[in-house]
Amino acid sequence: MTGAARSALIDEGSGPPLVVFHGWNGSNHNVLRWLPALTPHFRVIAPNLPGCNGVPVLGERHTAAAYARWAARLADALGLGEFFGAGLCSGTAIALALADAAPSRMRGLLLHTPFLRPDLIRPAVRMQLRALVSPAGVLFGPLSRSTTLATLHRRIFANASEVDAAQLAHDQSDMLRADLRAGRQLAADLLRADRVPAMRSFRGPLAVLLADHDAFIDAAATASVLRETAPRAKIEVIAGGHGWTPAYVAGQHAALERLAPALHDSAAG
Repeated sequence: MTGAARSALIDEGSGPPLVVFHGWNGSNHNVLRWLPALTPHFRVIAPNLPGCNGVPVLGERHTAAAYARWAARLADALGLGEFFGAGLCSGTAIALALADAAPSRMRGLLLHTPFLRPDLIRPAVRMQLRALVSPAGVLFGPLSRSTTLATLHRRIFANASEVDAAQLAHDQSDMLRADLRAGRQLAADLLRADRVPAMRSFRGPLAVLLADHDAFIDAAATASVLRETAPRAKIEVIAGGHGWTPAYVAGQHAALERLAPALHDSAAG
């Protein structure tokens, strides 16, 4: 593995490896907030995904399954055999795709704001994704490069009023470095794929974190689907939306600190 590829990784902590996939058009920067809760239990490995944060795009269409194939190669390059998988938002689709493709390697799953199937995505977000994958979606490039327009967009649709200025600035930087084609292709995949069967067939421990007023997914409906199709799942619901207020971050840490050892201990048992 090249030095440049390694520099695109967060690799901290000790214990069994936990590979974490960040969200759509983002970077592993958001995973930094997870580290205090997770590194006492896991070696946390968080790559920047192809097409994001300046990382070269894949040589195939950017679907969750394609990202999962890339992640399996990354795991091989890092010398990982079995490992835990985790994801934030669209990153959960990649974790589920990887568990579906290589169940013998996946020891457990930690899903934060899981994208399980299209009807569980909020209508306003589905509308945006449809617009993005339409021919008019090419206009998203100029929008993402305007700090004023991009910030206004996130304040309306993504709880950005609950995000501090430094985080919004970093989100904007991520948008500038994201590949538009890769983002549109992953958006199309999120709109058509049902990942509930993959979750149902996964036999390892499953931990899920939801925010009760999340702007991206219907948390209550998602929890209902989880309880019906994966009754063994340990679910934590915290107050808040999709923002990163101090209270939200504190709630997230507390939930992860409960979920992490439960996931780790279930797999060990």
